[in-house]
Amino acid sequence: MEVGQTVYADVLFLINFSMDFLVFYICARLAGRRLYHFRSALASALGGAYGVASLFIDANGFVTSVCDVAALIVICCVAFASKNMRLRDLFGRCILFALISSILGGIMTALSSILERSGFASLEYESGDDISVWLFTLIAAAGGAAAFVGGKRMKRIAAAKSADVEIRMNGKSIVIRAMTDTGNMLTDPLSGRAVALCELKAVEDLFPAEMINYLRSGEFSSGICSEIASKIRFIPARGAIGGKTSLLAAVEPDAVTVINDKGKREADILLAPVPYNLSAGESRALLPPGLVD
Repeated sequence: MEVGQTVYADVLFLINFSMDFLVFYICARLAGRRLYHFRSALASALGGAYGVASLFIDANGFVTSVCDVAALIVICCVAFASKNMRLRDLFGRCILFALISSILGGIMTALSSILERSGFASLEYESGDDISVWLFTLIAAAGGAAAFVGGKRMKRIAAAKSADVEIRMNGKSIVIRAMTDTGNMLTDPLSGRAVALCELKAVEDLFPAEMINYLRSGEFSSGICSEIASKIRFIPARGAIGGKTSLLAAVEPDAVTVINDKGKREADILLAPVPYNLSAGESRALLPPGLVD
């Protein structure tokens, strides 16, 4: 007699869809970014469809693993990718999605085992050991509630460390997103003023072309005109910031205003534009501690 197991495609699709959408929600909260509901639902539907289709993939473990990774990348691109997103940020989202999926799957399995040992064995299917639909719904609802509460909390914590920063210089003004970096202890050795790091691409409209080229080149020993030299301060970085030199060129803006839900606050800081990405998510600048409190 051939022994088999009945699999309900609609139930499997619903389970995978729900789990994927929950993971997308948690990823958005952890990353402090907006959850795009339609794109997340579409990606979850693709994940659910792949879960059903994978039952019919008759291949060895390596091929199956490649298909799983490819499916993960596709659904993460659908849910997260944007025109301005950097490739490494998208790769980080894929890794985060995989980690949360693994953790959540382990938690679901553990909760199922605990409930069964507590006398809920009757919740299983009659034809096998699979978890029942409504037991899954119960566990997923509990996980979703925990994710929602935790996400709200993490969002408040992230918001408390982030702010908009208005920078005024040379008769121009821009507003960029910034976050507090407790590891940014850079100061001007002469004045003692704190230094905020920012991406040069985010603030280059404030500077003349000659200064932008100078900041981008990193060749701080080369000759520059006295007008530009008078606006630059050299900050020892001691190699901890990730640049190619031991010095950072900082400038003194006309004014810097930190803006968050508590109001506006003038900040007496220097600005160090760097010609590389700071890997700070949506933020384009790293503020010294204490400005957003």
